[in-house]
Order: sequence, then structure tokens, then C-alpha cells
Amino acid sequence: MRIKTIKPTTIGYFLATATTITAVNTYFTSKFILNKSTLFQFGILWYGFGLLYNFLFQLFTNKLSLYNLSKKQILILLLFLFLETLSTSSFFYAIQLMENPAMVSFIGNLTPALVTLFGIIILKEHFTRFELIGVLLTIIGSFLVSFRWQLDWSHLFIKGSGYVYLTVLAVSINTIWVKKHIDTVHPSLLSTGRVVALLLFSILFLYINKQPLLFSKSLLFLAAYGSFVGPFLGSLLGYYALKYIPASRSILIQSVKSFLILLTAYWLLNLLPLTIQMVGGCLTVLGVIIITGKPKKI
Repeated sequence: MRIKTIKPTTIGYFLATATTITAVNTYFTSKFILNKSTLFQFGILWYGFGLLYNFLFQLFTNKLSLYNLSKKQILILLLFLFLETLSTSSFFYAIQLMENPAMVSFIGNLTPALVTLFGIIILKEHFTRFELIGVLLTIIGSFLVSFRWQLDWSHLFIKGSGYVYLTVLAVSINTIWVKKHIDTVHPSLLSTGRVVALLLFSILFLYINKQPLLFSKSLLFLAAYGSFVGPFLGSLLGYYALKYIPASRSILIQSVKSFLILLTAYWLLNLLPLTIQMVGGCLTVLGVIIITGKPKKI
């Protein structure tokens, strides 16, 4: 079957599904590397390879001319890079702290809800009352996933969950920021700027903390693979998916990664969340389904 005979929506759903699979790979590949290295050692490996892949992609697709930036583009890019550095560093630190990577993904489902709220407040978007119920379900589900059923306030949340919430906040703000300025700054430039900022961040704090830069060959190989499949290929597939299907449908498909990560965690690590955490995870996905349905103005 020739590619032109396939429906555009089918292509979009395939690309979004592939993006979801790359996201699952990122969770477990990064978890393994972080168990063998510090956060900043990991950052140098992960984003060093990511920069190489992005540069080669731009070189062979003739996109190097994108770096001729105006002052407005520079300002937009600087805020984007700050939020990306904050969110991504918190994300991987949470993966390093939390025993089960599936919990990071489940709590991360709060992002669509927060983006919806910011869209209403900042972008003046309109949603039905039914869609706002989805926002509430996602928030409740997220807290159920991270909540420790103990009365001791010092154990109110599981270890590392606070960093996931910081990630969610930074990602949500950045999503609104990018949505407002996506026609001004090319996605390929955003992708490359992101890995450059995170690489420099990792190098700086590696030096400050006086950590060695020594890696085994197996770790280098794993980082090269993980960086290609995750932050590079996953980002490209995600952008191309948006050419064929609405963003809401893409987010909906990618929310399934929580279940895929959960199954993979059980298979690889023999880790299974508590029943109440499973219920919370189901609520977050249900909330995302409601939020990302076909929008109808009130």
C-alpha cells in the first residue's frame, strides 16, 4: 500500500502512538542510567547525544539558517529555555528518587488539566462544564496516585512527587508560552535550544559539585540509544503527528503511556502500585479523555 492511499488521520494516530512508545523508552532508559550515574553526569550524556542528533538533523534538512534570530525571538527563546531546564531537571530527578517510574507518568497526567486552566485564564479559551469535570477528575486522580495514606504530614506525599508537580507546573506554563509564539520560533530551533541549555546546565553543576566524568562503554551505548529514541526521535514524531491530527487527540493517545509504563514496570521491576494508586491513575486518564474531547463552546 502506497503511503498516499493512507488516510491522514491514520498517519497522525500512528505517529502519536510511536511518540508514546518513545516516551516509555525514556522513562526506563533514563531510570537505568540514573541508577549508575549522578543527575548531572546523566545530563551530559543524554543532552550531549541529543545535541549531536539535532545538529545532524538540521544539517541534512538545511535548517541551520534558523539561527539568524531577531531580538523578539531571542527573548521568547530565553524564557522557553529557562522553563525547559527547570521542568526537565525536575522530571529526571523525580525519576531518580521514585522507586516506580510509572508514578511519574501518572502524576504527569495533571499537565493537560493545568494547561486547560491556563488556557481559560490566559488565552481566554472556552470549555463546557463537562470538560471542566475532566480537569477536576485529573487533579483528584493525580493526588490519589501520589498520596500516602498516613496521618503523618511528613509522609503526605511519596518521595519525589514534589518534583513531578514542579515539572507539571513548568511544562504547563511553557506549553502556553510556546502556543502563543510557535509561529515566531521554529520547533526545530526550540528542540535544539532545549538540549543546549540542559547540556550547559549539567556541565555547570557537574563542575560546581566536582563530580567526575567517567562512564562505562555500556552506559555510553545506552545513553546514545536512549537519547536518540527519546528526546530526539520522540520530539520529531510528536511534531509531525500534529500535522495530521488535532493536538487534543495526540495528547489523548500519549496519555496511554501511563498504563504502558505501569505494565513495563511490573514486567521489568516487579513493581505494582497500590489499588488506590491504580484508581488514581485511571481517574487521570479518564480526565484526560474528557478534556481532550471535541471542544464545544458554552
